[in-house]
Amino acid sequence: MILATPNEFEPYLFIDSKSGSYYSKYDNFILQSVFQPIVDIQNKVIGYEALLRIFDHKMTSIRPDLFFKSKTHSLEDILNIERLSRIIHIRNFSTFASDDCQLFLNVLPESAIHFHQHKLKNINISLLEVRIKQLGLTPQQVTLELLEFHYHDEEGLATAIQGIKEHGFNVAIDDFGCEASSKKRVSSLNPHIIKIDRKLLLQYDKGLTQPLLSAIALAKKENAKVVIEGIETPLQYEKMKALGVEYFQGFLIGKPLPLHQQKHQAA
Repeated sequence: MILATPNEFEPYLFIDSKSGSYYSKYDNFILQSVFQPIVDIQNKVIGYEALLRIFDHKMTSIRPDLFFKSKTHSLEDILNIERLSRIIHIRNFSTFASDDCQLFLNVLPESAIHFHQHKLKNINISLLEVRIKQLGLTPQQVTLELLEFHYHDEEGLATAIQGIKEHGFNVAIDDFGCEASSKKRVSSLNPHIIKIDRKLLLQYDKGLTQPLLSAIALAKKENAKVVIEGIETPLQYEKMKALGVEYFQGFLIGKPLPLHQQKHQAA
């Protein structure tokens, strides 16, 4: 069964008594939220990307990207874990973040499609929207990052993304330059934000500048803001500022941590 209603989600949600943070247990997995800051050119935090940490019953860490791409897990389990992660991210963000912060949430293509298909049944997007408002947030404070995974029906995905926008959510293309996060997908989906994969930054550092410059040019053409991912050195930060990039993310800016442990605060 794919979890879809508050009554179905609640048995999987828990609060850590020490920190007050939400986490989830699903089958043999424990799900934890961590958040990485995103700053503007003045080094002001404009938002946090919520990232999932998955542990098995022995508390061995499992890479989320490998988990979601694994053929050994059913689509039902993958979607349920993704949905539960989104719930704990939203609850933790609403508990600990400043009012003027953006929440960046990762979304699988399959979830975007499910959002759209069940829209008229008041499930998923409308449920997400209602819950966000109950927690004192608005859809405009939330950016849904479409992950770079390939999907068999890009036309249907474009329709679903348009529906998500109509509900007031911002849309970002995650890891541009990696897998399906391509020029074609950007042109099809017309996102608000393009997050450029760290691979293009490293290429730029080595003198292969065209891929990153082309990505920035594409963002300007599509009227999208740019987030450079993977900033790890002051020199990288200064180089990207010189190119007119709007937003920055990476270990230099801040490491992924539970939000109550983050030293960055929105100005």
